[in-house]
Amino acid sequence: MKTAFIFVLFTGLVIRLILVGNPGFEADISFWKSWSLAAIDHGIVWTAFNTNINYPPGFIYVLYLMGKLYSLLGDPHDYWTFWRVNNFSFLLASKSIAITADCVIAAMLYWFLKQKDKLVSLGVDQHLLTRNLPLIIATVFFLNPVVIIDSAVWGQVESLGLLFTLTAMLLLFYKRPLLATLIFAIGPQVKLQNIIFIPIFFIFVFRYYNLKTVIKSLAIFLTVFLLIILPFVIQGKTDQVLNLLTVNSDYFPWMSLNAHNLWWIVSKGAGMTTTDKVTVLGIMNAKKVGLYLFSAGYLIACLLTFLRPTARNFIMSLTFAIFSFFLLSTQSHERYSYPVAVLLLFLYPFLEKKFKKYFWILYSLFCLNIFFNIHAGLVINYPQNGLGFLTAVTNQTTTILNSYLSLILYLMMLPLVISQLSYLYILAAAAAFLLLIIASHLSYIAGGKMSLTSFKPIMIQQDYGSLQVNRSVNSFEGWKKWSRLSSSYFYYRKGFGTHANSNLVFDLNRKFSKLSTDYGIDTEAPTQATAVFQIYGDGKLLFESNKMGRFDFPQHIEVSISGIRYIGLKVTDAGDGINGDHADWFNPVLYK
Repeated sequence: MKTAFIFVLFTGLVIRLILVGNPGFEADISFWKSWSLAAIDHGIVWTAFNTNINYPPGFIYVLYLMGKLYSLLGDPHDYWTFWRVNNFSFLLASKSIAITADCVIAAMLYWFLKQKDKLVSLGVDQHLLTRNLPLIIATVFFLNPVVIIDSAVWGQVESLGLLFTLTAMLLLFYKRPLLATLIFAIGPQVKLQNIIFIPIFFIFVFRYYNLKTVIKSLAIFLTVFLLIILPFVIQGKTDQVLNLLTVNSDYFPWMSLNAHNLWWIVSKGAGMTTTDKVTVLGIMNAKKVGLYLFSAGYLIACLLTFLRPTARNFIMSLTFAIFSFFLLSTQSHERYSYPVAVLLLFLYPFLEKKFKKYFWILYSLFCLNIFFNIHAGLVINYPQNGLGFLTAVTNQTTTILNSYLSLILYLMMLPLVISQLSYLYILAAAAAFLLLIIASHLSYIAGGKMSLTSFKPIMIQQDYGSLQVNRSVNSFEGWKKWSRLSSSYFYYRKGFGTHANSNLVFDLNRKFSKLSTDYGIDTEAPTQATAVFQIYGDGKLLFESNKMGRFDFPQHIEVSISGIRYIGLKVTDAGDGINGDHADWFNPVLYK
């Protein structure tokens, strides 16, 4: 058996070595080059401040390792060799990290499934633990096209980030909660998507152990976080840590980043070009609806862990949570469903006998679904780096069909959850979603009016700074510059702080009849500031102000917007340049 497993590892490594030379997702590899070079030349903190990195702080250490590994194979300062797209040495150095994680996970699966006594103590039926099961499951993982394309072809590090969660999970089963937390804490700092697992992890620690263990675990989690960001602390640059952890919250404001999920269907296969700020349900945009749907799915996962804290349900909760995040959230990447292909294999031995055949149908469909999605994300950008026959059938229709398969698979997961959780809790999650929808519409339904600041613009164009909500435009420079909206010292609590020339477009879904707003030059503007304010409805000019100056009092306007979907708030420089044109829309209110 051990010989057979070694043969599987050897075969898998040969396959990966053959594929390593594929340039993969060339943009990601270029980022690895740039960031890793910065890390080895200038250090962790410098890289965070002086590159366009949008990964958490812990990943910079991984980049540093990539750079050092490449330094053993070549000179990173040899420009023409280093930056060559098919630089095999760098492809090997960068991809070897994820490939190593693949090997460790395969060994972990093989070892864990050989621990019969432990598995039985965790609730596994010993009659279902066949002699060949460890080899079969480890082989299915290590030779899985989903795993191979992500690490050896694309060049991403999903397996590395997941490795910390999987190791922590097994340590919890082996009654080592504090060590488990220490390792688990590294995961979100390497791959931010692991943040999804944090609440479920601590709920399980609480229910499987006790409150005292949770408190100790939280202390360890915080300690590990502080150790990882220690270079930032020493240099007094902790604000950048927050930026790295939050920069992706709206970094790609699209319905779907090639993820074949609910929003790929809603966008009709144009998720990469459709903003998630468009209104899709009543007065709610896609991002908020997606957040509420994910919250309902996540509630189910949390309830499963809290009410039935077994090893089986812990793995099931992690799986259901991450797939809910992939399927129901906007701005989801094509690779966010990758952990499902791994977690399900750890779940398999814990399943009841009636689900064994069902599992392999479900798992096979998941692998087809995830592989096609990752491959599509690759070849849409780099068609030459994929499989020719599969690239040929990758189009809008097939990606939408695969998105429907994702929805079907989500429903197919529910029996595995419902067998452990009453239907009432599923209905409770659905009720929670409906309550969130109702709460979001209360001011509209009951009051008949609401602030335009409740809406997110579907388009923002601004020649200086960045749009500020309920603050003046100079607030974009940081909290030390935060300032209230005002004009000639008339202060307002709500509104938009912008700067000429600017154009804000909102999708109101034809739900309002009137817009009321004040407007004027902000008090913080210099004396020469001037601007003209305009309001558009579905591209038609509805209002244009006179030329406004720094010492003019704010003005008021009400315009009819009945039947209009898109409202545009535009500020021009009045023809004399944009210098100092800090312009505000004060207290914009929509009426039903």
